[in-house]
Amino acid sequence: MVVVLVDDHAFEAISAYGTYLKNFSKTPTIDRLAKEGMRFDHFTCANSICSPSRASILTGQYSHKNGVLGLNGGINYDSPQYPIELQKAGYQTWLVGKWHLKSPPKGYEKHMVVKGQGKYFDPTFSGSEGTWKRKGYSTDVYTDVAMDWLKARDKKKPFLLSLQFKAPHHEYGHAARYDELLAGVPIAEPPTLYEDVHRSDSNLKKEFLKRTKFHMLLSGGNPKQTKEGNAYYFRHLKDKAPNEMWKHDPKSDKERIRVAYQHMIHKYVRCITGNDDNLKRVLDYLDQEKLTEDTIVIYTADQGYWLGQHGFYDKRLILETSMRMPFLIRYPRMIKPGTVNQDLCINVDLAPTLLELAGLKAPAPMQGRSMVSLLQGKSPTDWRQSQFYSYWGAPNHYGIRTKRYTYLKLEGHPAELFDRETDPDQVHNVAANTENKAVVKRLEKELQKQIREVDIRQDELPSSSKDKEKKKKPRK
Repeated sequence: MVVVLVDDHAFEAISAYGTYLKNFSKTPTIDRLAKEGMRFDHFTCANSICSPSRASILTGQYSHKNGVLGLNGGINYDSPQYPIELQKAGYQTWLVGKWHLKSPPKGYEKHMVVKGQGKYFDPTFSGSEGTWKRKGYSTDVYTDVAMDWLKARDKKKPFLLSLQFKAPHHEYGHAARYDELLAGVPIAEPPTLYEDVHRSDSNLKKEFLKRTKFHMLLSGGNPKQTKEGNAYYFRHLKDKAPNEMWKHDPKSDKERIRVAYQHMIHKYVRCITGNDDNLKRVLDYLDQEKLTEDTIVIYTADQGYWLGQHGFYDKRLILETSMRMPFLIRYPRMIKPGTVNQDLCINVDLAPTLLELAGLKAPAPMQGRSMVSLLQGKSPTDWRQSQFYSYWGAPNHYGIRTKRYTYLKLEGHPAELFDRETDPDQVHNVAANTENKAVVKRLEKELQKQIREVDIRQDELPSSSKDKEKKKKPRK
């Protein structure tokens, strides 16, 4: 098993997904997994922020169960973790790269991880092998370590390689060899790049605008910010010498958003090109060693990422791009090449899936469901009809996503509804529309069903209310 988990890689920036970026963000090696395996189009995270998503992937549990509600959290001691189960079954298990959890790695024979986000260049590792300082670009160096372990493996045993890139996390550092990639070429813009969120009918978007410090391309209107604030434009372009790509009228908000987006997306594409090239090194080695037929290879991210949609960058919200993850898997012995899955899957499903593929039973506390039947091309009639989501941050919110709708609750505001069939870019909150009364009622019922199924108490749901926090009782 090779599980490549990267940071903040939006599905739109993988050419196999065929989005508006397909002619600019070219990922031929990641696309190879889609051509030779399966691409998932409705795979989401249950909490769109780095540490919680990574915890859910490892444990098969939602955040309120594994204990990681926000950044830098630690997994509960008694939560299951799939690498532990694989190691007990005789797998060689290795982890290299970004970890970003307070609790130490478990179930890995060898692990070398970076502190926090780590650095894009000259990373320092710590772990089971001591402390290493390595020169070079992080994605290259992480892959170097992974390749060394693969080459030194016990060829009589199965293995799990967890290769976890920092890229393409902000600030999208890339190797010098990509400096000229798409230089001078304007990259396609998302349809909602210039959306006026200040006038939005979505309180979720407006609260995100007010409460966050860093996540707008232009000033987010946070009252705690200075006039310029920490928006992308001021962090990266205020003092940049103008060139043909970045020339703009600094008095025009639209122009400032345009150049901020172009600056960001060029760096982002160059950054993910490094991911693609290093994945190629791994796939080529599997081919060379005649391991391709017997090896499961996964490429996924810990969540989605705003690439200028609604004028945002970063993640966190229940809306598309933020909660939708890329998920591509190849396993020639089981998966028909070039298949696309449309079922509603969640990151908690990954752990039980890998365990079943290894012939193991998932521990009872895992809440996810194995996707093996989906990999075999069979969609169970009782598969979930909605995906539960919760976010304990600014703004606190929770809700569900179905194939057509996104329905959410934000404390202090009416419920919101987005109809992605008629409004794929999620510009309009249509919960108050008379014709959607029955839809809202049905989705509220489905949300309550999901709350029961994921076993979260009402007083555990995301809320910024201090009184509610005081009233919470410890879970037995």
